[in-house]
Parts: sequence; C-alpha cells; structure tokens
Amino acid sequence: MTDNTLGHVGEGLAARFDATPADVAALYDDWATGRYDADLATWGYRAPGRAADMVLKLLSTSTSDGPVLDAGCGSGLVGVQLQQRDVEQVIGGDFSPASVETARSRGVYRDVVELDLNDPLEFADGTFRAITSIGVFSYLADSEATIRELLRIVQVGGPVVFTQRTDLWNDRHFDQLLSDLVSEGICDVTVSPPEPYLPLHPEFGTVIEIRYATLIRR
Repeated sequence: MTDNTLGHVGEGLAARFDATPADVAALYDDWATGRYDADLATWGYRAPGRAADMVLKLLSTSTSDGPVLDAGCGSGLVGVQLQQRDVEQVIGGDFSPASVETARSRGVYRDVVELDLNDPLEFADGTFRAITSIGVFSYLADSEATIRELLRIVQVGGPVVFTQRTDLWNDRHFDQLLSDLVSEGICDVTVSPPEPYLPLHPEFGTVIEIRYATLIRR
C-alpha cells in the first residue's frame, strides 16, 4: 500500500460509514494487505482486547459447548486476543477476501470463512456458544436484521457482543432497537457507557467513542 493510500485511509475514515458494501470490501482488501494493524495500534485501538475480556468473563460461567464466531473478524485482531485468553474453537468470518487470508495466516482460528453480514447467514440456529462483532456495525445498513441473525445463530444463554460508534448509536436508533428485542423476549441487553475507540486518531479522539453491547439470547 502506498503512502498516499494510507493517508486516504486515515483521512476521512470517520465518514466512511455510508460507503457501499463493495466500497468497504475494497477498502479493507487494500488496507489488510498493508498497514492495517500498525495504523490501528498508532491510533490507540483497544477494542479487541476489551471484547475478548468480556467474552472470557461470560464464558467462564457457561457450561455449553460449541465454537465462538468472530463475525467481521477483519485481519484477526480479536482472534489473537481470544487465543491469548485460551478461548478455543473460534471461527472467523469477513467479507473482505484479503482480510480473510490475513486472519487465516495468523493461525488463531479453527477456520476463517467469507461472511457477509449484510445477508442472511448460512449457519443453523444455535450454532455458536458466543459471538463477537467488533468495529463492524458502522458499515451495516440494516443493523436490526444483522443483530437478529446473530441472535438466531447463538445458543440460548449465549452472548452476542458488538460495538457501535456513539455518533451512530443515536442516528440509527439503537436504544429503540435493543429495547424492542428485550420486549419481544428475544434477549437481555447490557450496554456500556461510551468508551474510547480510536483516541489518537485526529477525527475520532474523544469526540467519537464506542459502546459495547452484550446481548444474552433467551
């Protein structure tokens, strides 16, 4: 990846939430083969470790078996953190082919598959004992459909842990969406206060943070 491309990724990144799925895939195909990990480290990205800690805590009280799904795994940073915490049988999935190959090369997943969270997922009900989806929902046009799919494929009592940017949380009516899921008896919900996302990135800083949502399927 050239320096000009890197600059283009860094500049205007906060506004890319309205990109088409094809454009997002192209961005991450390019970025994953370049300085993706280094850029995120430079910007103070800590979400993979935070999410892995949350999953480990939730699984510590569970007796269920089955794999864990890292939905929208990118280059595999969450997978690395889960492996470091001895969370086994993790499957990664992403719709950027270059990200899939990069994640596979880490050797931290049982398998990595091409996965488009904009579409219905080809997994049976209750396949996974836990699901993470970190840094993904910014790019999903229909968050409700995706969340319902993730809840369908997680086991009863299993957690779905995802993040959403604070600026998009209200714009996309996440409070109402999650309240509706609770009212329907589909899941229980816990949402964190705003936390740093990319605190050293000039466009994010302390202006755009993230919330971590934990959904426990009923």
